[in-house]
Amino acid sequence: MSRPQSFSQVLLDCVDEGLAVLGNEPRQAVYQYLATIHSLDREQIPERVDEFASGLRKALGSASRVIERLILKKLFQRIGSTFREIAEAEFADYVRDAKRRFELTSTKLGDPVEGLRSKKGQVSG
Repeated sequence: MSRPQSFSQVLLDCVDEGLAVLGNEPRQAVYQYLATIHSLDREQIPERVDEFASGLRKALGSASRVIERLILKKLFQRIGSTFREIAEAEFADYVRDAKRRFELTSTKLGDPVEGLRSKKGQVSG
């Protein structure tokens, strides 16, 4: 069993996968646009989800909605939940909900030193 990923890493993986439908160069161009225009590096996306969604809309226009849905579907799938669209909910609302679900699940399954355990269950220090 592999070490559990943090929610931030899961989110970044899903963002990568969602943007991958554009192709590698356009995906890199979106990251470059976010970094240049919005001062938002890829690694900052989990802490600045609202700004990511806003930048994505400015970069891709109405196509951003399709990319957002792809990211969200992948995200909810990865955390073992089901993505359901809710009227008036924004991208960041869904991400916050996914994070809450992720933390509830990992709290139930893990223990306080889960992050310190190796693959064999030994505490490493």
